[in-house]
Amino acid sequence: MPEQVLTGRAVAFDPATHGFAFPNAFVNEVLTLPNGAKIATAGRCGGMAYAALDYFLAGQPVPTWRSDLWAPSRVPPDSHWLARLFTQRLHDSFFTGSAAKFVTWSMHSDDETWVFKGVTRWTKEEELPRLIASIDAGRPVVLGLVVARNLAAIGDNHQVIAYGYEQDQTTGRTTVLIHDSNTPRKAVTLTSVRDQHDWTASNGHSWRGFFVQDYTPRRPRVLTKKAPDGKDPVSTGDTVKLSHVWTGLTLHSHDLPYIHPGSDGFQQVTCFGGSDDNDRWLLVGTGGTPAGTNLRDGSVVRLRHVSTGGWLRSSAGVHSPLSRQQQVSASATADAAADWRVEVVDARRWTAGARVRLVHVATDAALHSHRATDPRLTAGQQEVTGFGKRDVNDWWTVLELS
Repeated sequence: MPEQVLTGRAVAFDPATHGFAFPNAFVNEVLTLPNGAKIATAGRCGGMAYAALDYFLAGQPVPTWRSDLWAPSRVPPDSHWLARLFTQRLHDSFFTGSAAKFVTWSMHSDDETWVFKGVTRWTKEEELPRLIASIDAGRPVVLGLVVARNLAAIGDNHQVIAYGYEQDQTTGRTTVLIHDSNTPRKAVTLTSVRDQHDWTASNGHSWRGFFVQDYTPRRPRVLTKKAPDGKDPVSTGDTVKLSHVWTGLTLHSHDLPYIHPGSDGFQQVTCFGGSDDNDRWLLVGTGGTPAGTNLRDGSVVRLRHVSTGGWLRSSAGVHSPLSRQQQVSASATADAAADWRVEVVDARRWTAGARVRLVHVATDAALHSHRATDPRLTAGQQEVTGFGKRDVNDWWTVLELS
């Protein structure tokens, strides 16, 4: 029996670490390719692949938000900066020279003709060597996976990240390691043997072939250097950064006062699209609750802005500058106007990965944000208010915990 000869290599990309924690469950989008052809995409797989590779190559952690934050949709809504990033990067993935292969390969057969090699030979003789050369050089690549056999089915094609390969020279078996956004945070393999046309994926799909996509990195948005484990308990005495679930921006304050008519003159509170020390809040118990007490549904806390010492507060009858909802601000006074009740989805304890509301005890208004901004009244940042009703814009989660 001949000795098995294996060759292969993988780069340090790990789907469990460098992939997003939710699936590609976005609704289809219709895009126009550079050659004028229209394509209905299967979600935003290309955007998720490009974005994950952006974070990896920049040496930055991907956001660790899980699908249950946006239940029942399982993915960030279009109001969220991450959803908009995926759309932008999806467009980028199709406005490349290589994207035309989604069209041409879908129209060609697997087998060679008098003029063309066909999808099988194109993949194994041209694209696989390109993939191997890139992995050997330490660079993962985006792959366009082709399954369509006509233009009507072009949206069934797919995009993934390839980060490793293994070849058995004896059997002719080739295995490619991929990150597939349809199977979040799990390793997936593509396998074919010497005389086999298709590539079989370990997550149950079969593909006619693949090609290496053109890719230009973009600097990713980084809101935290170290996200907490979603199971970490949140307690009094902890310092947190809070992320607005529906837009992904961070609860923020600074020493600028409100300047609009009717302002109480207190410190402004907004949602911020960047990351700095003005995003940090200390959780303080009320009624003598000691530091280190685990918080849960129904707990009452105060949030003290670490940089300025101001207490997060709200007052009935004082309107926010843009939406005219109840104003939220910060001040040096720690009184009943600074008391907030924790509401945890499913009435559980408060953990870093949980979706929570903070409800102003005195007025029953929920801490709320939305995409309204104004260069003068909110410094161009997102307005934060107290909302007397309840909707999805009341949800928050812990971005950072210390």
